[in-house]
Amino acid sequence: MAIVGILASLVLLAMGTIQKQAKDKATEALVERLNLHISDYYRLSGKLPDDGNDTVFEREGVRLKGSAALYWQLTNPVTEKIVVAGEVIENDREPVAIFSSGNTMKEESIVYLIDAHGEKLHYDNLSTQKRNDPESDPGHSTEPDYGRWKYTVGFDSQYELLSIGMRLAEEDEDSRKRKEAEEEDEKYDF
Repeated sequence: MAIVGILASLVLLAMGTIQKQAKDKATEALVERLNLHISDYYRLSGKLPDDGNDTVFEREGVRLKGSAALYWQLTNPVTEKIVVAGEVIENDREPVAIFSSGNTMKEESIVYLIDAHGEKLHYDNLSTQKRNDPESDPGHSTEPDYGRWKYTVGFDSQYELLSIGMRLAEEDEDSRKRKEAEEEDEKYDF
């Protein structure tokens, strides 16, 4: 009976790790898809989507930030700007993205993009940050890069996507491993 219990606990631990890895891979795939959509948006409009963090982004009387601002801009018509003979011509184009309900979460009237762990993604347009603040420099970060992706579009338009769910799951995994190691050490303490 004890052997069966030990084997069952080992299987459950392995399943948790496998599920975490699958969710991490699904989040990475979503981020790559978002990168393509953001690049399309940039190609059409000539700028990155606003993040609502450093600039105010309001739609229908609601201030949107992070992935909510990104979702709105990617799923609504984009104004394409073309320069012909020195004159700017604007055309409304179709939205650059459509997302399934599995990638979104609605709170009241605001729709957020979420990672495979069920947590809100964070989007930050780094091009709009204050240039004289070293903390806002895209190259300056004290946080680990796990679950964080930085991209550059055009010459200097930079943005970052951050998966809170991947970070929380990794912290849980690290905590579980530390606890197992402590329990193993306690077995051999005399």
